[in-house]
Amino acid sequence: MEAKQTFGNNVIVKMDPSNNFVKTKSGMKLYVDTSFEPEKHVVRIGTVMKVPDKIIDKNAPWLTNVELKEGDRVVMYFLAVQNCMAPEKKNYWVEGKTVFIAIRYQNIYAIIEEGDVKPVNGYIFVEAVEDPEWIRLKEIFEGRGMEMPDLRKSSNTNVTYGKVIYMGKPNGEYKDDYKTDEGHDEKVGDTVVMKRIRDIPVEYEYHAKIDGGRKLYRIQRHDILAIL
Repeated sequence: MEAKQTFGNNVIVKMDPSNNFVKTKSGMKLYVDTSFEPEKHVVRIGTVMKVPDKIIDKNAPWLTNVELKEGDRVVMYFLAVQNCMAPEKKNYWVEGKTVFIAIRYQNIYAIIEEGDVKPVNGYIFVEAVEDPEWIRLKEIFEGRGMEMPDLRKSSNTNVTYGKVIYMGKPNGEYKDDYKTDEGHDEKVGDTVVMKRIRDIPVEYEYHAKIDGGRKLYRIQRHDILAIL
């Protein structure tokens, strides 16, 4: 039964089939026990069936416009999907073999189309890169015929580096005063310094469907410390 309307910033999403199998490079399908490391197997991609007319500010952590439309394929936060499916929440229903969930708008990261990724909710997708300073020093060592020791594994650094691959529109005002998108002028191709705790994979390699399985991380502008 198709939902006619949705309330409270909820988006109705028809989930993709469960990730009970993985396909090897040779084409063989293998069964996976999804109870082990569930964050790597939770289905996080689906099709939008219904969107709210607008975002209710008091129910959202930031101000943003509704960019989704019915029929969009979207990527969602796996913990939010898990919460929708939890017995105590039960923000889902099943029709035949198809699962529908009601997920908050802010827990959706991106719209994925054929050959294109469009982040929403102010998100930016980055690809991890090496520390540019480490690369510079390594090249100096190699230019002198020396091998530079790799001491990064024992480093206490709290930052990491990424190259901007896809960008969404900036968010408006945040409920947390210390967060803002103002002043950020990142663009695709920029190398950025970001908080290490924010380098969270968009999806895991077992079931990667985005951009041909490219390993991307999701961040928001306020997670960026500098542009290099």
